[in-house]
Amino acid sequence: MIITSIEEQKKKGRYNIFLDGEYAFGLYKETIYHFGLRTKDELDEKRVEELKSYDEINFGKKVAYRFLNFKPRSEKEVRTKLRGYKLSDTSIDTIIDSLKEFKFINDEHYAKMFIESKVNLKPEGRRSLKMKLTQKGIEKETSEKTVEENYPEETEFQKAHGLYIKYSKKVKAKTPLEKKQKCYRHLLSKGFSFELINRVLKIEDSGN
Repeated sequence: MIITSIEEQKKKGRYNIFLDGEYAFGLYKETIYHFGLRTKDELDEKRVEELKSYDEINFGKKVAYRFLNFKPRSEKEVRTKLRGYKLSDTSIDTIIDSLKEFKFINDEHYAKMFIESKVNLKPEGRRSLKMKLTQKGIEKETSEKTVEENYPEETEFQKAHGLYIKYSKKVKAKTPLEKKQKCYRHLLSKGFSFELINRVLKIEDSGN
């Protein structure tokens, strides 16, 4: 097969490759430059697949880098993003392996940062955090280990207690009981366990 024409598409940086006078496939200019493609070059099936694979992987890496540039992401989140561009599973695996090699993806580090951010900015229950990490594709063992190491039970209690005090100062209620119930439901909505909330209420009752 002979490259008979390389024509620029309307999409910036993208080119149509014509083989033996017929449109065959599209490539980004980086791929064309990387392989030094020119008209009259001869390609076999193996070379064509190599070009397509390189082009897809190179494009996918750019997508992943942009996605990771905003904030850290889990491996699952990056895979989901790449699948949205209909990349092949083989290309996605190659991209993910590369990102891991250069530490752009590290689920353990991601889980630690996720927990620290939540604890410092918007405290919630340990159980809730474990569930959210699992939803983001973090392995159960990793999420439980990271929560245990970075958000101990006593810290969870302190955060819940502080949240209770803060919320109780602004919540409106007709009676002390209604106020307590509203605070209880608020903590529950933040993922704190019944046991921990009752412990907070007990402390508050003993102080009144």
